[in-house]
Amino acid sequence: MKLIHAHIKNFRLLKDLQLDFSTDENKPLTVIRAANESGKTTSETALIWGLYGSSSALPNKGAKYPLYPSDALANKERKVEISVEIEFETERVVPVGKGRQMVKQVRYRLLRNCIEYPSTSEYVKRESERVSLHEVTQKGTGRVLDSHIKGIIEETIPEALKDVYFTDGDSAMSFIEAAATQGAKRKRVKDAIEALLGLQVLEQTSKHIDSVTRKFQSKIDSTDYAEKSEKINDQLDGYSEDIDEWSEELKNRENEIIDGSKKLGDAEKKIEDILKLGDKEQLVREIQGYKKNIMRSQGAADRALKDLSLIMRNPDMSASMIMKPANKGLEILNDLNKNKQLPKVNIPILEELLDRANCFCGADLSEQTAEGKIRHQSIETAIEKSRSSDALQESASSLFYSVRSEPFDTSVRQKWIIKYSDACENYEQSVVSFSDLEQRLQEKEKEKDKINDEQLQALRQQEQTLKRKLNTSRVEVGALSEKISDAKGRISDLKREQQVVESKLNKNDTSTDKLQLSRLTKTVFENIFDFLRKNEVKRVSDEMNRIFLDMIGADPDNNHLATITKAELTEEFDILVYGSNGHKLNPDQDLNGASRRAITLAFILALTKVSEVKAPNVIDTPLGMMSGYVKQSVLNKTLEEGSQIILFLTHDEIQGVESILDNKAGIIYTLTNPAHSKMLVHPSAATDIGVIRCACNHRESCVICARKNIDEIGN
Repeated sequence: MKLIHAHIKNFRLLKDLQLDFSTDENKPLTVIRAANESGKTTSETALIWGLYGSSSALPNKGAKYPLYPSDALANKERKVEISVEIEFETERVVPVGKGRQMVKQVRYRLLRNCIEYPSTSEYVKRESERVSLHEVTQKGTGRVLDSHIKGIIEETIPEALKDVYFTDGDSAMSFIEAAATQGAKRKRVKDAIEALLGLQVLEQTSKHIDSVTRKFQSKIDSTDYAEKSEKINDQLDGYSEDIDEWSEELKNRENEIIDGSKKLGDAEKKIEDILKLGDKEQLVREIQGYKKNIMRSQGAADRALKDLSLIMRNPDMSASMIMKPANKGLEILNDLNKNKQLPKVNIPILEELLDRANCFCGADLSEQTAEGKIRHQSIETAIEKSRSSDALQESASSLFYSVRSEPFDTSVRQKWIIKYSDACENYEQSVVSFSDLEQRLQEKEKEKDKINDEQLQALRQQEQTLKRKLNTSRVEVGALSEKISDAKGRISDLKREQQVVESKLNKNDTSTDKLQLSRLTKTVFENIFDFLRKNEVKRVSDEMNRIFLDMIGADPDNNHLATITKAELTEEFDILVYGSNGHKLNPDQDLNGASRRAITLAFILALTKVSEVKAPNVIDTPLGMMSGYVKQSVLNKTLEEGSQIILFLTHDEIQGVESILDNKAGIIYTLTNPAHSKMLVHPSAATDIGVIRCACNHRESCVICARKNIDEIGN
């Protein structure tokens, strides 16, 4: 099967978009260049919807997934017609007369459309979804019977394989993602293999034979052990019905996990985009931290200023400033001291004489005698005359004893200058730190004002809700898997018991013979199923290992230093990777991003290789997280293993593989979302929302698609 082109109308962002695909055998690659949010995933979803309809292509069968463009409500459109037309070519076995058949290339044009009514309701009002198919010939077109459409599509690309042939780099990783339970990962791998290799048909046949066996069992003669056998049969029916019911419920829970994981990823990406501007809560914490640091810095500056003030009042400063006159005065005081002039005061001695009757020399000082009175008056006169000289003597003595040990020299000045310099530097640093913190605080306040806090809080609440739902679904998956496993164990026990009962039944009972025949037939089908599954799993494993090692450039046979030596798909449907010396690696945790994508793409390509089904591989962003050799090798290997490759690539993914696209791409064009005007070089002429296509290849740009570099955005 090959896709030729598709025309999409009013499908979300795609209001009127034509997609063309290369059918050149020598250049089987189609590259659709598109930046993020420019319709890559929407285009792929539109193709799946066109082929399989809402129940298979849309989350929850499209109940809450509107297809109409987002501006339809604002434009007051009462109803919107959505349509996807796909033209494809496929091989069909057609009769050529007299019981003969031949394989013929047939071209079809498929059209699926519906009507939606834009509203603010959570649920989508969608009606009149219908599909038509026309065979395109040289003579014109002929309509295919509606009853044949589903069968033709199933023969072309079975619905069970849509996730294999239509995938994206992130969804492909679901086969190994650590977030999924081991049972969920195994089921995804198992379903993909069984669907691609047609093993589900055998499994359904085996179940049908099992049902027929139970019917024969119910017709067994009710004599002897028949009643017991019928009772066992009733129990088997009950367990089988339980398993069918639980399996359906398990499938729903697993679909919820897949859908919820995608929604969680979208929410986390939106949160990440907002956080690129800054986390408001984190910014508030940082702002509070800056305010505390500013208070501490202000305190440090105040203390530094106080220290500087104390140094300015320090005696060392005074001593250094009066060093020369102080040294001269100290010389005078030292001379007075040497001459016994310091300390020297007269008044205390004279006052003591006034209290005595006789002088130290024996003279009469009594106030009772005339001679004593005269001497008293002379002493009092001397006391008054000595007051000023004694005051000077006292000051000189005090000064002498207080400064005689002070070193009025250059060392004092140097000591003070060092203290002053340190204090000034400390104060200046405190002021600079204070100013720097204030500036940072202002910057953080501006960042905080830019953030849409309500949107961030809403997204975080949505993130937590999705995580809770995912955890609940995973717990339910585990419980259902355990119940199914337990029921299968009980069925095995009952079947062994039933064999014993059957051996004792009436040998002439024809129902017993039919029962034995049906059981034998079922055993044959089970053996065939087990053989095919084991054999085909081994083939897929070998192909996956070969493709994966080629993609990452590993050569363990010729390089003993290889860090990755093997990839394997086990019979339990686990995808494993091995390092040196057989060391087992967890694909989702021990491999880098490029190798994780490579192993999942290798698994998908191995499935298509083993099935020998020729169909297009439509892959959205397969080269994300890759660079250099691995990116080029993955692209080359994908082209080598696929029959028609259709890739949606971002500008970053294209970097480094331009020469491969030059040689291998038959068709290249670009999709642009004019709503991203900030990122576009030229103002868009678009008047409404919708992705626009231009003819620019991976090396070209025009007035529609030319984009700014990151450092130019905002200018």
